[in-house]
Amino acid sequence: MAANLAILLFNFSAGTEDQFLDLGQALIGGSWAVGFLGLLGFYPSLSERSRWLTRIGGIASVIGFVAMVVMTIISFSTFVDLLSGSYGDYVPLFLPGIFIGIVFGFGSFGIATLRFGTYTTTVGALFLLLVCTFLFNVGTGIAGVLPHLGKVIGIVTVLTVTNLALGHLLRTGRAESSATDASMPDSAA
Repeated sequence: MAANLAILLFNFSAGTEDQFLDLGQALIGGSWAVGFLGLLGFYPSLSERSRWLTRIGGIASVIGFVAMVVMTIISFSTFVDLLSGSYGDYVPLFLPGIFIGIVFGFGSFGIATLRFGTYTTTVGALFLLLVCTFLFNVGTGIAGVLPHLGKVIGIVTVLTVTNLALGHLLRTGRAESSATDASMPDSAA
């Protein structure tokens, strides 16, 4: 995502909108795909307390992963002219899977994290920030707000910083909650 942000900032400084756009979308797709694989790593620890939320999140993450891989392949193929047409022509092929993956994958794991405290509330909040940022992007597109470069740079900046913060928390061990709360799993309710 940081590399895509660099491409967007280059376009902004050069006064262009779509130079290397398809390459940037391939980078975004690849980073989200890796994010979905990482999200599945939360499944074992969260499934002990929240079976249904994590099952939904796990299935949605697999759907999101596949959609992002398709997006990455298509974006890169349009960048190197292996596919005719523009990137926008192919978006309907993978956007539903991306929506399911981000909203229900990151959303479910975010809610489970906040609800059961297996990880810090910061981790859960960052998962939900990814969802909100994605929904803002889609919502403004549906509302007819034209995607000008400044808006896109803002969205990609939030996504990049959020993912870097998650990575930092996980690498430093600050993602684990120190709470010893023995809340009842939602499957027992």
